[in-house]
Amino acid sequence: MRAAVYHAPGDVRIEELDRPHPGPGELVLEMRACGICGSDLLDWYIEPRAPVVLGHEPVGVVVEAGAGLDGPLAELGTRVFAHHHVPCGRCELCLRGRETLCDTFKQTRLHPGGFSEYILVPASNAALDVLPLPEAVSDAAATAIEPLACVVRGQRRAGVSSDTRLLVVGGGQMGLLNAQAALAAGARAAVAEPLPERRALARRLGARDVEPDAAAVLDALEGRPTVALLCTGADPAWTLALDAIDSGGIVQLFAPASPGAARSFDANDLFFRELEVQASYSAGPRDTRAALELIEADAVQPEELITHRFALEETAKALDAARRREAVKAIVTPT
Repeated sequence: MRAAVYHAPGDVRIEELDRPHPGPGELVLEMRACGICGSDLLDWYIEPRAPVVLGHEPVGVVVEAGAGLDGPLAELGTRVFAHHHVPCGRCELCLRGRETLCDTFKQTRLHPGGFSEYILVPASNAALDVLPLPEAVSDAAATAIEPLACVVRGQRRAGVSSDTRLLVVGGGQMGLLNAQAALAAGARAAVAEPLPERRALARRLGARDVEPDAAAVLDALEGRPTVALLCTGADPAWTLALDAIDSGGIVQLFAPASPGAARSFDANDLFFRELEVQASYSAGPRDTRAALELIEADAVQPEELITHRFALEETAKALDAARRREAVKAIVTPT
């Protein structure tokens, strides 16, 4: 089978790998589409694991099912979303609601990865977080289940609701998914983004769009934001959030920064304004189900964000287009 193998920065090759076959409780999917995530572009994060097949937003069709499976997952031809990580559900971290920090969560993964013709889904993943897809949800839209699940979890942690004045810093796919989900919850949302074409897309989706400027944010939201989601790891995002955030507000690190990056703040400013700084990483099984519900209800429209589509052989081009910010959202399909 063909797969796109990352060897080093700028070195992604289409190679022939052995096609997987399922053991008990496992699935083999034929890939129909897989989205590119911002983490697929972080060479400092990926390079230590090379050679590796990237892609963790896959949609596929069941072509082989291992013994012990039943229901739709045991039926060949079932179209599904498969989550790349699953928690154990039993450890202290899971019981505290921190499933994404669970050791099992970090160890489980799809094989070899989403940018491959065929994907092996381990039994633990098949048991906990493989979701049959409704007919109304397209392959392209379903590639957003995983990133939208991250949005669902992040906004739950930040308490986003109809009372929220939300600042989203960064108008890439994650920022625009955050804006759509917040609007679906009844929040007032503004997207701060330097690229005019991305601001225009945010506006078309119903969000207020502003250049990264605190005064513009306050004007757009008719007040200071109560929650700021940093959907970029760039230094100015942190500064903008602290300049704009309301007293008692929450600043959430939704995207990672470069290794060793530090952020400065006045401790008394945080103290006397009672600001909360938090982080949100990845998503668990309940979040993927909530994400699928949002997409199926048309409350979030991920296909509006897909600007580029590439064949599997063009995975290197897809990654490059996303890295250079030509693509808001790029997906890879077999042909």
